[in-house]
Amino acid sequence: MLKEKKQAIEWKKKYGDTNFKPKLIFSKQNTKDSLLFSLGFYVMIMASEILFNQPFKNKIKVVHNKFYKFFFNKDFEKIERIENTSFAFSLFLILNKLFKEEDTLKEFMKEIFFNSLCHWSSVMNFSEKDYFKKVELIENMYEKNKNLVLTHNEDSLIDLIFLLYKSFEIGEADKQIIKKNIAVLGFSVSKAMKEFRYDALREFNEKFKKIRQ
Repeated sequence: MLKEKKQAIEWKKKYGDTNFKPKLIFSKQNTKDSLLFSLGFYVMIMASEILFNQPFKNKIKVVHNKFYKFFFNKDFEKIERIENTSFAFSLFLILNKLFKEEDTLKEFMKEIFFNSLCHWSSVMNFSEKDYFKKVELIENMYEKNKNLVLTHNEDSLIDLIFLLYKSFEIGEADKQIIKKNIAVLGFSVSKAMKEFRYDALREFNEKFKKIRQ
């Protein structure tokens, strides 16, 4: 995975000045692996959008400060845990949407999953140690929840939204407030689904079909 992490850094440098336009990017990919790697970037972006556009974003403060980590280790560990789990379930929601839109990708879902984590690591600038720790953690979460990811059943969306809500560890006991919070979070997820990067999936599919002929 270290090779792919470095690849993600180079990928971002290469296409950063192009505003990451799918048509341009996918036109330059000539192998199955490079196409899936590029698709992983857009999956990562969509998963991140769920976190940016929801009312609990202040609950997942991203802290990259060794001083803070040293003196407030317990708080830092909670923040890091929330960061990892909330991104994981956001990623699972997008992978579920991707599978529903293109179920032929099922055989490559694990590759897309790992590619997305590589791009996430590149964007967040995780250390090598943190990167491997996060990959192991989120992979275990994926294995436990892949039945929800790889299904067309609409109930899976509700289950994943609930698990995403739990990942924020808000600690609210009032059922009415919890219900309201989940409804607001559901709206944010719905918005992300409506803004799904069909442009990237379309360009991916067109090029993917050509190289598999």
